[in-house]
Amino acid sequence: MKKFLVILFSFLFLTNFANSESRFGELTEMRDERMRGKEGQWVRPHPGPFIWNHIEKEKGNFTWDDTDKYVVYAQEHNQTILATIWPHANWEQKSCKRKKARSPFGKRFTKYLSKPCSMDDYKNFLLKLIDRYDGDGNNDMPGLTKPIKHWDIMNEPEFKMFFKGSKEDFVEIFNFSSKIIREKQKDAVIVMAGAAGMFPENKKYWKSVLPKIKDNFDIANIHHISDPEGKCDKEFWVDEFSSLLKSLNINKPIWVTEAMTCGPPVKAYVNAFLNGAELIIDVGVNAPGKKMSKKGRKNLNKFIADYDGFSSLKLISKKEVEFKYEDGSTKTLKFK
Repeated sequence: MKKFLVILFSFLFLTNFANSESRFGELTEMRDERMRGKEGQWVRPHPGPFIWNHIEKEKGNFTWDDTDKYVVYAQEHNQTILATIWPHANWEQKSCKRKKARSPFGKRFTKYLSKPCSMDDYKNFLLKLIDRYDGDGNNDMPGLTKPIKHWDIMNEPEFKMFFKGSKEDFVEIFNFSSKIIREKQKDAVIVMAGAAGMFPENKKYWKSVLPKIKDNFDIANIHHISDPEGKCDKEFWVDEFSSLLKSLNINKPIWVTEAMTCGPPVKAYVNAFLNGAELIIDVGVNAPGKKMSKKGRKNLNKFIADYDGFSSLKLISKKEVEFKYEDGSTKTLKFK
């Protein structure tokens, strides 16, 4: 792990965050009552219902029940959805005899994780998906009041468990998807497929891929999951990720869309924000892997309730941060 970068006390980190008032969110799963997200925050359904295989189970036969349930629930609880698009359908990949893959999410996912056989078939699905939730008044979900504007195209493609394809395949799918979405929904916000950390293999992959997709996403995206030994990075990889982006001349906001902690969570969140994160999405109370302690969860929930909605923050001592809000007010936080 890279040593934590010492931040000078006079350093001021300002952010412009216009997409949502909340700086926090959770991975959600509608089948789990404890993982449906909090009122007024971001939610990232994971794997979520925005899976080609679930929506178009047979060519031309579209079923929207599961996706509508997520959207309705989010509307009722003033949540902002970050929707992850999975470009895989069993029937479509069988058409060109793609090899099966081991599903990371069990039977409810898909048996195939390769590039679509027909980009035209995929385009048709994508257009119908965006059309239903873009809020333009044409072909929208009945009762849609809060459109989906934030689209996360794929997930950790450097891992074969989420995508069985080459770098070139990923680049093609990502750029193709982004262009289709932007043509259909002018105010769409495209989020880069989350990088699975900043280990050497991740850096190598993204150093090659990022220059080829940089013009087709709005938000840079990093994940932080503790390694098998339970080790964590002190700032959720945000400093290393920011350095990688700068080395490639990419100037994009940074979101952490999977945050798992293995130490004091408030300290990790503060460090990530100070190093450039604009939004942090927790993996959720029942997500697989190392669990946050009850004390840590309580402290994190209190931190979110007390400090959410800030417009900027600065470090004023080694263990004290000042948060500033749009109305000019400030709050200070002492953290250990």
